Amino acid sequence: MQFFRGLTIRKKQSSSSASAERWKKEQNYYLQNGSAVLEELLALCDGNCRIPIRYFTATEIENAIKHSENKMEHYSEVGIVTGSLDNRLVLVRFNRSCQLNIYRDIAITAQMSHLKNVLRLVGCCLEFEEPVMVYEYVEAITLSDLLYKKGDHKTRESLSWGKRLRIANEVASAIVFLHTGFTTPIIHRDIKPHKVIIDQNSGVAKIVDFSLSISLPPGELELLTGNKSLDSMQSNIEEANAMDRVDSTTYPNPPIMVEHYIKQRDAIDISDPALLEQHGIEIRLQLEDYLDLVKRCISSKGEDRPYMIHVARELRRIENCFCALTIGQN
Repeated sequence: MQFFRGLTIRKKQSSSSASAERWKKEQNYYLQNGSAVLEELLALCDGNCRIPIRYFTATEIENAIKHSENKMEHYSEVGIVTGSLDNRLVLVRFNRSCQLNIYRDIAITAQMSHLKNVLRLVGCCLEFEEPVMVYEYVEAITLSDLLYKKGDHKTRESLSWGKRLRIANEVASAIVFLHTGFTTPIIHRDIKPHKVIIDQNSGVAKIVDFSLSISLPPGELELLTGNKSLDSMQSNIEEANAMDRVDSTTYPNPPIMVEHYIKQRDAIDISDPALLEQHGIEIRLQLEDYLDLVKRCISSKGEDRPYMIHVARELRRIENCFCALTIGQN
């Protein structure tokens, strides 16, 4: 494969300028990480894949970020810094958790980088203990910061109902591809606001991090929200419906937590007050439809949960209803 032949050529070229000890360490990391990435690619694509990404040496990565001060840390296990490669800005991501399968993340992201709602992977480096991923540069803010950042009422106010629906639609379209665009369906399992970034120039939502994704054997596709029904979390859960937080120390099962939170409650009661301040009661029907979709997605029975393609279709319908309402008011 051309990508891996390129790795070997670059390795030989850079070894002459590195110390013997460093070269040996990088070589070991390279062989270990390279074989793991290749294994994930072969399993993912069933012999039919392309690798449209570049390889960067450890020296190139170090030079790229040595003057960087701009850091976007979107969750605890991952640090993203701004760097410069070939005279263009990039985002360089370092993994700090052994619980994340960075090899799978590289393999999946490389195959989905043509989608506008996935942060495009430019390349990677395998010469560190944990592989480093290099993404296209975007002026970004996480969805989590937009929703939950304390003391920033103006930022939260800017996330109107129309924008929230668009974000939900864009994330859903990427997840639909994840479920249908590969030889076997792939389930993300960990869609949360801090794994979605918003391009502040275009407003486009982009998913970052597929490290907890798994492939489903034939005949077992049933979950359609991006999270397993029985997954348990150890910290506060930020649900993708962006309505509120629920304390997982009391309800350790996310679907049960959300079900308990929304049971016997009106959509207006649990909606973000900022939405009602902006749009008033006019969006009540859309909020109720959205809440009904959430309830179906967290059903404890797999056969009662909708396929992701149906979720995406319903989100588009709700967004179209909002657009029609907006046009009518104008």
